[in-house]
Amino acid sequence: MEVEEYRNKILDILLNAKDDEGNARLTEKAAHDLAEEFSDQELLDGMDFNTPEEVAEMLLESGLD
Repeated sequence: MEVEEYRNKILDILLNAKDDEGNARLTEKAAHDLAEEFSDQELLDGMDFNTPEEVAEMLLESGLD
């Protein structure tokens, strides 16, 4: 998997994240901003160890949104 595809999967997960009431957790801008938190090199270094789902969850829990 290429870095861009990996980042896009993270973005898709962020865009589809819902709160307990079924509302979107992030605006589209916030999701895009969070998806850009890690550089391509940082993502590349972690791709063997973390799924896109794990990275998205880490970003959602980070409080950066």
